[in-house]
Amino acid sequence: MEHLFYSKLAKYYDKIYHYVDYKKQVDFFVRIIKKYNKSKNNKILDVACGTGVHVDLLKKQGFDIVGVDISNEMLKEAKKKNSDVQLLLGDMKNLKVNEKFGTIIIFFNSILYNKNKEELKKTTQNFYDHLDTGGILIFDTVDKSIGINSKPEKGYEYHDDNLNIKFIPQWIFDKENNVLDLEIDFIVNKEKLHDHHVMGAFSFQELKNLIEEIGFKVMIMKKDYRESEPYTTDTTAIFLCEKP
Repeated sequence: MEHLFYSKLAKYYDKIYHYVDYKKQVDFFVRIIKKYNKSKNNKILDVACGTGVHVDLLKKQGFDIVGVDISNEMLKEAKKKNSDVQLLLGDMKNLKVNEKFGTIIIFFNSILYNKNKEELKKTTQNFYDHLDTGGILIFDTVDKSIGINSKPEKGYEYHDDNLNIKFIPQWIFDKENNVLDLEIDFIVNKEKLHDHHVMGAFSFQELKNLIEEIGFKVMIMKKDYRESEPYTTDTTAIFLCEKP
């Protein structure tokens, strides 16, 4: 299923997410890599790299980085920032890159495009196989409880001389099908658009258990980029998974 956010609206993606502090995220990545990556491998695989902002900032920090995304349109935007970086079209579930990495990152809840346990285990096994011993996987996610009795968020707006965008997301837990529906309403220069994303519905503990079955050692961290274990008291978190 094609998502508007990653196709028709890809050219606006960075403007829609203008409020995201990418530098803070990358500073966190660097701090965690220095502390936990025991592989001595400087290569990073950025899965669901989108428009390549993390790729660009990590490259400037001196890392050897490869970006992967399932959307051609998003990769076109990424190539504008990263003409000298390897950017690959691929699906995280069956991606094959003929090299090992010290770190794999996947952000913006993209891990949840694995809609069930089987898909999640296939993907995390693939990540495990692409990591050197001592390497780490870092991803952010939401607990499925975020979609229970939820309401649309207040929305985020971007304005310039030629563009006015409003972005209103809502998570809804579909208990019958055991998925999270991410419903996004956009208003782009008065045009109303709706985007529907079917995502995996997992509790933090379910995610932790599944990933540990692959062989990872898992730590759950606060989404505000402070290390904390255990962390199961909110609906957003960052997972750090070490390959022993």
